[in-house]
Amino acid sequence: MRYLDELQKLDALGQKELIDRGEVTAEEVTAYYIDQINQLNPKINAVVHTMFEEAYENVENYSRKNHPLCGLPFLIKDLNPVAGHPFTNGSRLQQHVIAEQDDVLVSRYRDVGLNFLGKTNTPEFGFLPTTEPELFGATRNPWDLTRSPGGSSGGAAAAVASGMIPFAHASDGGGSIRIPASCCGLFGFKPSRGQLPISPYVNQISINHAITRSVRDSAILLDAVRGGLSTELYPTFRSSSSFLEVVNSSNQGKLRIAATSDWNGQAQIDQETRQAFDETVNLLQRLGHDVDVHSPNINFELFAEQFIKVWVASGSVVIKHLGAMAGVQPSEQNLEPLSHQVYRQGSGMTALEYEEARVILQIESQKFLSLFEQYDVLLTPVINKLPVKIGEHKQSQPDALMKNFVDYCSFTPIANVTGQPAMSVPVYWTESGVPIGMQLSANVGDDARLFKLATQIEQAKPWFDRYQQIQF
Repeated sequence: MRYLDELQKLDALGQKELIDRGEVTAEEVTAYYIDQINQLNPKINAVVHTMFEEAYENVENYSRKNHPLCGLPFLIKDLNPVAGHPFTNGSRLQQHVIAEQDDVLVSRYRDVGLNFLGKTNTPEFGFLPTTEPELFGATRNPWDLTRSPGGSSGGAAAAVASGMIPFAHASDGGGSIRIPASCCGLFGFKPSRGQLPISPYVNQISINHAITRSVRDSAILLDAVRGGLSTELYPTFRSSSSFLEVVNSSNQGKLRIAATSDWNGQAQIDQETRQAFDETVNLLQRLGHDVDVHSPNINFELFAEQFIKVWVASGSVVIKHLGAMAGVQPSEQNLEPLSHQVYRQGSGMTALEYEEARVILQIESQKFLSLFEQYDVLLTPVINKLPVKIGEHKQSQPDALMKNFVDYCSFTPIANVTGQPAMSVPVYWTESGVPIGMQLSANVGDDARLFKLATQIEQAKPWFDRYQQIQF
């Protein structure tokens, strides 16, 4: 039991090493994190549904599985169904829905022996870069309880940063892994499209993965679940190589890195984010990389306009289908104002409007990806300014989505459309202790390069000890 005090000083793989050496049992680790959730969640509101009884029942069997992750506690974001448990998508529309079966990703997590302790908070349907659903209330940022942890995986990020769980599932349809990772000082990796099963919804721009405290935890989690389905409609990546092996391999070679903080003057960032960006440029140069101030050839405003059109139309389909699943007609009574407006506006969009938006996004994406004919990696901020205060982004009209894109998260949605891998790396904290992450992205399929670079940054400027400084 004496080793339980050491858990917060170790990443998930480090905790698994304690279990494997017999210095602590999987049952003790499970009990420890259940106690953490019971103590901390009332202040943070990151976990909206618990599975403690089931976790106690499963932990012995899971700990016997032959996998490096078996027996470790885990949380699932409430946009993914877990058999026998509530599946709300953060909405009153589904507040009485109990999932009949796991989705494919949850099933893969279960197969490697991860032990689910609960589900994490998310904005309604994952639509916003903050986590304040009316159904469950706002999740708070552990570094500053007045601020948002980001979204839509805000519950996952707040739980990991505060020490309620060693790592957690997350998903990303416009920055929803990277934004909360930045806001909460964590590592957030969005894989390339095709590393995991491809969703038929939202024009294939959304993908699942995780939020972690260390790079290697992210790598092994992706190793554990990667690969498409046998019925996939699009090509998926097939490889016998391991991302964990990449993380543990030799040092990164010299990279050609393009760096932009404003999309050629089309986006604005605050002074603290500028400081974080400049320090990251200097760090990459000290690590031996060539860094040029250079922006992709893209019409940012045009891209944002078309992205929101696709998002609204696709979001409307999501709401319609989830309402049918719940046996409930979407309405003002069971949807938040923004979601109801998205549903109405998307329902009225013509096929011509949607298809034109999709085509323009494809054309702009090809222009954007041409950057990687000259550069290996692109550096940008993750969000434009410090994490917003709770309630600051509580808007009700669809133009709020455009405002968020232009003013708050100008740098993350593009990689969802292009299908690129992109990550938020925690590189900077303000004097008041608020974290700011920086985004690094690479060409489609070049996930291993980013994992290598993240490992190099993690070794040069370690961040793990900072989690011990959180006080609330």
